[in-house]
Amino acid sequence: LGLTTCYDVRFPELYLALAKRGVDVVAVPAAFTVPTGQAHWHVLLRARAIEMQCFVIAAAQCGRHNEKRESYGHSLVVDPWG
Repeated sequence: LGLTTCYDVRFPELYLALAKRGVDVVAVPAAFTVPTGQAHWHVLLRARAIEMQCFVIAAAQCGRHNEKRESYGHSLVVDPWG
């Protein structure tokens, strides 16, 4: 089991290093904002799962935290096929 956090999903090299160590499941807790989540959350997680040929379990915080911050949510599990 590997563990990365939120912003790490943008760095494929980190995930490839985990794959080289034999990791077959990666947990990714995160709190993407709504605009960033809508644009990148699903596609980046799917890309990491496909590149590593592993499962990605992504727990995502959701909801409005104050007047300026709202998290996207959309927790998901991605299989090695994306």
